[in-house]
Amino acid sequence: MEWEEFAGKALDYLIAACISSGIILGFFCCFLVAALLLQLVTLSLRRRWYDLLGERSWIMLAAPGTIVHETGHALFCLIFRHRILEMKLFSPTPEGTMGMVNHSWDPKSFYQRAGNFFIGTGPIITGVSAIALLTALLMPEIWDQLDSHEIYTVSDLGAALAALICRMLRVFCTAELWSTWQTWVWLAATLLIGSHVTLSKEDLNNAASGIWLIPVIIFLFNLAFIWYRNPGELLLEYGSGHLVCTLSVLFFIILILGSFSLLLHLPVFQSAPPEKKPARRGGR
Repeated sequence: MEWEEFAGKALDYLIAACISSGIILGFFCCFLVAALLLQLVTLSLRRRWYDLLGERSWIMLAAPGTIVHETGHALFCLIFRHRILEMKLFSPTPEGTMGMVNHSWDPKSFYQRAGNFFIGTGPIITGVSAIALLTALLMPEIWDQLDSHEIYTVSDLGAALAALICRMLRVFCTAELWSTWQTWVWLAATLLIGSHVTLSKEDLNNAASGIWLIPVIIFLFNLAFIWYRNPGELLLEYGSGHLVCTLSVLFFIILILGSFSLLLHLPVFQSAPPEKKPARRGGR
């Protein structure tokens, strides 16, 4: 009877860990979907931007975005203890490479292997963070629409996310906001940085080599701590507001960059030079 009771409690413990892991992975997947949409939007914007400006002008304007991009790789190399062999934040070459961060790591290290995902996707994190910071500094009216202290249940998340995005867009589309120089500076900086958030093939391959470890880490974390407090429930109770606000900012940026990409594809911009292959950044 004691063995059956122990097995029952162990099964309940395992199920609770799986449910908690599922909640955390659900948020993680939301960010992955947003990152995929951002990749598609920025890739389209970057190609169109390159076609309209031409190679010489494109390279001149690429410095801010390339520096933010490569900084994202380098930052997570340091966090996950990868050795940086060579780093060029902005160094255009005749071959089309704009910058590079080459690094090495120990294949036997679980931690360093998992870091490959964050190193590969680092430009998205630093790029979105830079745009979010610019939004807070230059357009605080939009930032004021966010309320990270709200607590949401799983069923409320979708409606809360849509409501926040709509509120941000309503403020963004007001004439009063566009009458200030700060908004135009924000737009220019967002386009320069946003057009380089896109990941290269090497970035995606690097991220893919570590992504499978993320669910394993999340499950092991839950298995280790769920006896004390349920991490999934804690995330909903104390972190759901922050996560929804972060996602709303991310989707807001996607909508702005996507709208500008569509604008550049209007017939008035079709008298552009023949399409060329955008400059590459090189490997990590």
